[in-house]
Amino acid sequence: MPSTSKSKRQKTKKQWQVMQPTRNWLELPSDVMASILSRVGLHDIIENAEKVCTAWRQICKDPSMWRVICIDYPCQYLSYERFTNMYKLAVDRSQGQLIDVTIAHFGFFGDFELLQYVADRSSQLRCLTIIAYDSLWYRSLTEALKKFPLLEKFSLYSYHISKEVVETVGCYCPLLKAFKLITVRSSFYRENVARCDKMAITIGENFHELEHLELIGNEMSNIGLQAILDGCPHLKSLDLEMCPFIDLKGDMGKRCSQQIKGLKLPDDQ
Repeated sequence: MPSTSKSKRQKTKKQWQVMQPTRNWLELPSDVMASILSRVGLHDIIENAEKVCTAWRQICKDPSMWRVICIDYPCQYLSYERFTNMYKLAVDRSQGQLIDVTIAHFGFFGDFELLQYVADRSSQLRCLTIIAYDSLWYRSLTEALKKFPLLEKFSLYSYHISKEVVETVGCYCPLLKAFKLITVRSSFYRENVARCDKMAITIGENFHELEHLELIGNEMSNIGLQAILDGCPHLKSLDLEMCPFIDLKGDMGKRCSQQIKGLKLPDDQ
């Protein structure tokens, strides 16, 4: 009896498996397929996905596929020449529709050239993210920023930012609404306060329409914070996480609470 029951279960399972429909990926709507392919990454799209069939190649060459690009060195076996050509191809395929670009490890892999390539061909850019770890790239970034008049969001992960970069954004990117500066440090030093205050003062002098500001890990003091509050009256959110020299116990804390709806304090996690 037990063996008969087991046999029936196996038969039923086999019949169920046979009845399952098989999906033909080529029958998916092109917009659904484009959404799926966009998740595999630029390198895999160019090196693999677009070589599968004619339909996939057509989707991979559609300009809408390249409105968002992350420029990152994908693997050590890829030569610099191939890396550069691959990302230039992605920018070319966007046909001027590129609106969001991220450049990781900026300055390590000839990204100065790539950023200028983007700037010369992507006047519609809305969001720019730069991840950099040295100070040799500021002049290249400053020149590129002059060509992004529609920029609305600028994110920078670096040890510091130059006054020239802030002034350039304020002058050439009048639509900027969100600025993020994340400074990753293992320790903080009071001798950096004056320099960071100057940077904050420059933000207050140039980002008058700013609505969202993140200064994570910044070494500015209340002097810099006051300049930001005075110069950026439209701020809706302000992130001061890990800013050790900000003191919000007195009147400055009250002003921040009254003026800023979304406020993250130095000790917030």
